[in-house]
Amino acid sequence: MLLAMCATVESKPDSEETVQGRVVDITDAFVSKATITFWSGTDEYVTNTRDDGTYSIKLKPDTYTLRVSQSGFCTVRRAAFMLRRDAPVRFNLQMWVCPSDTEFVHYIELEGIARTHMKPMILFGTTDSRGVLQRFSGPETSDDGTGKARKYPAILTFNLLTVQAQEIVYDPNEHLFTATGGVVWNNGTKSGASESLKIVLRGIQPKIIR
Repeated sequence: MLLAMCATVESKPDSEETVQGRVVDITDAFVSKATITFWSGTDEYVTNTRDDGTYSIKLKPDTYTLRVSQSGFCTVRRAAFMLRRDAPVRFNLQMWVCPSDTEFVHYIELEGIARTHMKPMILFGTTDSRGVLQRFSGPETSDDGTGKARKYPAILTFNLLTVQAQEIVYDPNEHLFTATGGVVWNNGTKSGASESLKIVLRGIQPKIIR
């Protein structure tokens, strides 16, 4: 009986993991009272940032998408990510003041990645095509509170991966993303910065070529 009870505890079906992080603006100032919404299928879970911009929420292991919103800021979205047992997730997020949330920032979900049920997502301002290649650049505004134009990065997300760059070019034939200009990336426990970066998506784990 004791062994059976121990086994039950180890395989507890409703165990939860933590998703946490901090939300800041373009100047790295904390964004408090931002609403962070997580979806898994039709289920919805909501938390808010504290005065220091931090947030934390317990969720059951599953696949989730998330959205961050706050009055006066552009809404931030991420592609689906997998929350695994015994593997807490940290997402630090940046919000941008923008004149129009629906016209200033655009999002696109690209084709699904083979052997996964997830699609990469790109946040961008403008896009164009060169043959099969799709080019994405970040949004630009002349109203950032100082009267000076500000150029924001394009952002690629997939599972735990986040890549910010001035330009991201996607080659669907090779499942290849090429990021150039002020590249900053994070993939869970690994991160880095460079002027260019290549990312190959052919499964759940991105292959990063520096």
